Amino acid sequence: MLSQVDGARWLSLEGRAAVNSDIDAVRDAELRYAQRYRTPRPNPRRVVIEVQIERVLGSADLLDRA
Repeated sequence: MLSQVDGARWLSLEGRAAVNSDIDAVRDAELRYAQRYRTPRPNPRRVVIEVQIERVLGSADLLDRA
């Protein structure tokens, strides 16, 4: 389960997670991270955690947007 809280708003994603060390998947994740935050430092041991979402839970104001 992955969860995030922002004041009264919250969201949880439930599902199975898997570790992916494929270089293309890691590169894609690094690019997505860099677009949102900053370019990550090089790390040859970096992996991607992929979650197959099975259920979404959250506060009503967030779920009503979908």
